Amino acid sequence: MPTTTDAGPTLTNITFMGRQIVKYGLILIITLMVGRTFLNAFAAFWKNTHPPKPTAPTLGFGILPAIKFPTQKDTDKPQRYELETKTGNFPKFAEKAKVYFMPGFNSTLFDDENTREIAASFGFVFEPEPLDAQNYRFTKSKPLISTMDINIRSKTFDFKTNYLSKQELLIASKVPDTQTAIAQVKSALISAGINPFDLMEDASASAEAVYLKASGNKLQPATSISDAQFVQVDLRRAPIDGYEMYTPEGAEGTVHAIVTAAFSGKDAIVSLRNKYFPVDYDQEETYPLRSVSTAWNVLQSGEGYIANKGELDSTVIRYVYLGYFNSFDYQPYLQPIYIFEGDKGFLGYVSAIDPKYIQVE
Repeated sequence: MPTTTDAGPTLTNITFMGRQIVKYGLILIITLMVGRTFLNAFAAFWKNTHPPKPTAPTLGFGILPAIKFPTQKDTDKPQRYELETKTGNFPKFAEKAKVYFMPGFNSTLFDDENTREIAASFGFVFEPEPLDAQNYRFTKSKPLISTMDINIRSKTFDFKTNYLSKQELLIASKVPDTQTAIAQVKSALISAGINPFDLMEDASASAEAVYLKASGNKLQPATSISDAQFVQVDLRRAPIDGYEMYTPEGAEGTVHAIVTAAFSGKDAIVSLRNKYFPVDYDQEETYPLRSVSTAWNVLQSGEGYIANKGELDSTVIRYVYLGYFNSFDYQPYLQPIYIFEGDKGFLGYVSAIDPKYIQVE
């Protein structure tokens, strides 16, 4: 008799197989989900209980020169300090921080020409007066009596006018808004051939502007734009690892300018200090930090630098944090500092690098 041929899987078999696939598929998915959650939890636990061994500081620049803060008298500093932070203690800081090389300036055949071009961009056309081997002073009398002291090699400069003695500037029309004033200052620098990335273009660079009014021969904050006679603009280079830059004048920028509405174009800038020195961000090393308590002792002993004394001979410190000191004079390295902030605008600095890695003067 002929053999019966297998007719293939029946509907019942197909249904059974489908249910089995769904069943074991769900089991597999649940197992993977539970397993992944368990592995993530275990990985987090292991990471918390077995932190990676911190890498040693690189110390690639060798022993560093000490930061040169501006010279101060004892009368420039409070006589007594008290610590009253929110917790009553110091915050915790990293054990090391980055230090960057700042290249110097070599003389070139074009130094004199480039210096004159910068001055000409601000309307100085007459021959300068040599102040010494590296500095010129340019002068002009219109629209204001003005001087520009400029370093031939670094191209840093200090442009000043007698704007506070001019009554017409004090009754001028509405001052520009802050963004317009910032744009005016940046435009003037670019026209002078000054356009450093970490000051002008980096999105994290800081540009701030505040409204001011005259009070005698000084400026003070204005309550509103309608009350203002001038706009102060400060440009600061981009922070490093979130640590802000501080100059000898505290929060004042590497570029510091005063803008008026009495004149147009570049003449609207009646004061401009440019103390920008380039940083080579490709030459970076790390160094150990001294403890913040040691820095506090240095400040109390009168050895720190006081950017703003405040109004009292006794000051209360409210905040302590890390930053970088951006000097107005050339220094070969950009180094971190501890910043002590207190009442009445007090601001003090202490070098943050472990003294073992600082040259003894």
